Amino acid sequence: MMDWTSLQMRQVAYVMAQTVAAMARLEGMKALNAERAFHGQSAAYTEADFEQIATDFGLHHNAVLTTLDQFLKG
Repeated sequence: MMDWTSLQMRQVAYVMAQTVAAMARLEGMKALNAERAFHGQSAAYTEADFEQIATDFGLHHNAVLTTLDQFLKG
C-alpha cells in the first residue's frame, strides 16, 4: 500500500478542487445558454468554449498526469 504524504494529498485535493471549480463554470455556462435559448437568442457559449474549460482549469489529460506524477516521483 502506498504511503500518502501531505504533499500527495494536496496534489490530489488540488485536482479535485479544480474539477469542482470547472463544473461550477460549466453549469453556469449551460444555464446561460438555456436561458438564452428560452428567449429565442443564440447561445452565449459554443462547443469550443466548453472544450476550453479543461485547459483553463488544468484538467486536460497531460496536466493531470503531470500534477499526479510529481508525487509518484516524490
